[in-house]
Amino acid sequence: MHDHDEAHGAGCPDCLGSAAAATPPTGTCGCGGPTSAAHPVETDESTRTAHEMARPIAPPMARPMAQPIAQPIAQPSAQLTTPLSSGPPAGLGPGGSGGGLQPPRWATTVSRPQPRGRASRLAAGALALVLLSVLATTFLGRVLGGPSESLVLASTAAQDTAATNAANDANGPPRGVVDLRAGSVFLQSNDALANEVVAFGRDSRGRLTEVGRFPTGGAGSGSFEDSAQGIVLGTEEGETSPTQIVDDARLLFVVNAGTADITVFRVDADRLERLSVTPTGGARPVSLTVRNGMLYVLNSGEVDRRLFLGGGAALENCAHGGKPSITGFRVSAEGVLTPIPDSTRSLSEQAESGCAQVSFSPDGETLVVTERVASVDEGTVGALVSYDVEDDGTLGDKTVSAPTGNGPFGFTFTPQGLLLSTEQNGGYANPGGGGAAVYDVDGGQLSPLGETVGNNQTDTCWIVVTHDQRFAFTSSPFEGGAISTYSLSSGGALTLAHPSATAKDGVDVIDNVVTNGVTDLALSQDSRFLYQLNSFEGLLYSFRVESDGRLTHLGTEKVFDLAVFGAGGQGAPFGIAAR
Repeated sequence: MHDHDEAHGAGCPDCLGSAAAATPPTGTCGCGGPTSAAHPVETDESTRTAHEMARPIAPPMARPMAQPIAQPIAQPSAQLTTPLSSGPPAGLGPGGSGGGLQPPRWATTVSRPQPRGRASRLAAGALALVLLSVLATTFLGRVLGGPSESLVLASTAAQDTAATNAANDANGPPRGVVDLRAGSVFLQSNDALANEVVAFGRDSRGRLTEVGRFPTGGAGSGSFEDSAQGIVLGTEEGETSPTQIVDDARLLFVVNAGTADITVFRVDADRLERLSVTPTGGARPVSLTVRNGMLYVLNSGEVDRRLFLGGGAALENCAHGGKPSITGFRVSAEGVLTPIPDSTRSLSEQAESGCAQVSFSPDGETLVVTERVASVDEGTVGALVSYDVEDDGTLGDKTVSAPTGNGPFGFTFTPQGLLLSTEQNGGYANPGGGGAAVYDVDGGQLSPLGETVGNNQTDTCWIVVTHDQRFAFTSSPFEGGAISTYSLSSGGALTLAHPSATAKDGVDVIDNVVTNGVTDLALSQDSRFLYQLNSFEGLLYSFRVESDGRLTHLGTEKVFDLAVFGAGGQGAPFGIAAR
């Protein structure tokens, strides 16, 4: 979610953490706590090779409804940082105006009115009182710069969520027994002590029931990962979600960013059975993809686990330690991964990469990686790196393409092979600058189909497309947060349909359901329901997809108990998959 130029005028929240701590003494982990089997000292991930074999694992016991453990943050003694302006981070609360941040020189700036504050939607008897409270607190928060607006809105949102959930339950049959193989949603905690997957069953009306929490056998990074596809649902033959290529969904693949390995689960009716945990051969894996019995993982190479730094700076990802790379594995039907010899390849090899996602094309003949901040062409920022996939699973020719706009991040494919990518275009520091673009993929060559289409939202990062290819949904985490709907023509032309798809009219942010922190997206297999992870607040939103592309709110689950984002909280959860 962060875009940076050389002077770093760009897209990170303001730094609210402390300055870099001294290197922890021997016998302690990066957070200063004692080491143990569950809390080891961080080691150099480069010593773990991709040729270590997967280790079969005994099935774990589910930990239903358990509260996640607090996440320590390692603090190495040196890091590459980029400065931000002083003062509170504009946009971190609803209605932020951008503060002293200036868009980077390469961003295409936009002109738009300031977003209005959200109106409460409580029970009729309390509506007037709540509206007065929100308006008063909003005024005081903006004048005095205090956090009171966010606190009141969070309380209001919690009441709205409870009311919405209760209303949906009252209007339909009771939530009964669910089968994960028939309908499900999966998230990962990315907890720095012990990563886990939270599994929800979905009923025919899109409502969710938590089934359990299943340890991956690895650890997360405990910090926000600027990436997409940290979880993939499917089989050894391909993905069902987030990108839908196949229909079956027997296996769930999860990256463990902290311990640099991949966990494979089998999806049973009422649980996840852990099948294997395999080292990735690199440092800090953040994205993976599966097709035709092969899995490729994106190792970011990042060694610093912080997002917020002291001294008016924020950390850029894929810029410390080794350069990012991708590595391949063979995948068996039993979920065992075997490294493919000579499959590791570099990306654009820029010092600052901003690596975000790796994915196979639907036919499996091309592998694509996005880099948000790598400069490969004068006048644009970011890169799309594509590789030919050889018969033996290794990668052939590499092509580095400039994006149509700036800051390509998450992407997806239509069943016919068109690539749809989000573009940050200055990210957090360029309010309203987000957009999306479409590319044709032919033999490893990417050709843009038209210009970037803006959506008036800020820091657009994630995207999914319906199975009938009528609509694409994007998510933008700042300036109040938004999910936008694009219409997609048969020829691949994008048209903005609803800038704020969760609002009643698809436009007016005063009725928007989501908040700051809108990150990963996933559609159910039939594209009737859309699920969205809020990494800042640990929430999972459920929506019904309407015939015109608007989204009707079905409910919100509080999945993770997180510290306040930017004030100790690092927005750790990432990755979502659904069936």
